[in-house]
Amino acid sequence: MPFSLFSRKKPTRRFNGFYADWSKTLSENCLPLLRQSLSSAASASVLSSNVDLVLRHLVLYYETLDLAADPNTIAYLLFPSWRNSLETPFLFIGDIHPYLLTNLLRSFIDRENRDSDDDEDSLRLIPDLVNQPLKIATAWKDPSDELMTRIDQIECTMRLMVPVLMDRMRKTQRGFVSRVSENWISSYQAGKKKKTVAAVAASAASVDEEAKVEMEELVSIFVDANRLRKSVIMDIVGATSEHQAALFLEGLCQFLVGFKDQVLLQDFEVVALPN
Repeated sequence: MPFSLFSRKKPTRRFNGFYADWSKTLSENCLPLLRQSLSSAASASVLSSNVDLVLRHLVLYYETLDLAADPNTIAYLLFPSWRNSLETPFLFIGDIHPYLLTNLLRSFIDRENRDSDDDEDSLRLIPDLVNQPLKIATAWKDPSDELMTRIDQIECTMRLMVPVLMDRMRKTQRGFVSRVSENWISSYQAGKKKKTVAAVAASAASVDEEAKVEMEELVSIFVDANRLRKSVIMDIVGATSEHQAALFLEGLCQFLVGFKDQVLLQDFEVVALPN
């Protein structure tokens, strides 16, 4: 379909349905599979299979968004109406901020190694850890130098890429506002003088043409941001052991599913309301 800034065909319903279905699968299939693998004496092959399944589900999400991104849909993907008020603060160029991923990973490591002398007491006091196999309960204990080096490399890549993406976004938005607003005014004035349907249509077409270049660049930025998110998730899973990867993915899934908690969402919205 040709690009049109004034198109009346809104893709929000299609995206709403996709995101709802994807989130439901994450909550009702992926998360229970990981928890079952982590809370029982599951074989290494079962654990590995479930990690791969959840990873594919996450990657599929970003690949689907990339395929859907074009000049006609990018405005909806960058500012998704299907995201609730609890999710919005965590968004970066249309989806979760990449820093969230490494912060989550660091939280596992820091929490496990903060009080290394009290490990046995911790295992006794936390029921979830008592019920887990020892390999899982102590998965983050004393991480290897190789893992910490790899995490540093992943974070370094993000520190380089995130500012670049933000700068591209700022420049594109500035160019969009400048070119479209200038052309909009001149086209409107020309159409107003002629006062014909054809003149109005020509004015809209002229604005569309000016906007198309910037919208295509926004698509490129969005796809690159998704590529960064996807690569960070895959790099973390690739750098960690299967037990660590399963715990990381469980934490990520729980975080994403938690956005849909209606009680938490209501509490957040009540707090956000001004007195």
